[in-house]
Amino acid sequence: MESKRIVCPGCHGTLEVTNPKGEPVLMIKCPNPACGAKLRVRFDTGETIIAPKKTAATVPGYLTWDGQSFELKEGRNSVGRSSSKHEADIELPTEDRSVSRLHCLLDARRLNSGRVKVVISDLRTAEKISQKPTLIYDESLAPEDMLVLEDGDTIEIGDQTLRFHQKTLEP
Repeated sequence: MESKRIVCPGCHGTLEVTNPKGEPVLMIKCPNPACGAKLRVRFDTGETIIAPKKTAATVPGYLTWDGQSFELKEGRNSVGRSSSKHEADIELPTEDRSVSRLHCLLDARRLNSGRVKVVISDLRTAEKISQKPTLIYDESLAPEDMLVLEDGDTIEIGDQTLRFHQKTLEP
């Protein structure tokens, strides 16, 4: 039985991982409730990465937040606070309760030109109108608003600031 100590790339906490069957790769979930990242731990190479949630095609666009990058998949990308229910496609590992578990939606479509059109909308409903709205450059999105994002746009959800980038991540 092999064990190794790793650092979670999501929350930077130290974890002790046991590999009872000697598998080359283990899939685990970070036990930190504020993180809960699904991790792929390689015992053969020592690599630890956050496992992708879906195998959907990514588009040349991503969000950055708190030193982390989140690639957008083609189609709908919900953004929110991480929770044990894993409601959002892009979960921010924050305990900031002003960020809802489902806060905003980014719809990413690849255009014939190769660029990506990303439309953002707020996921507030009449029942959750007290929730802080999604802000783009300090302008509040109403629940029925839809806005096309441009490279470098600043998005505020709750008290957290994200930035949209319309280019591919460097490997």
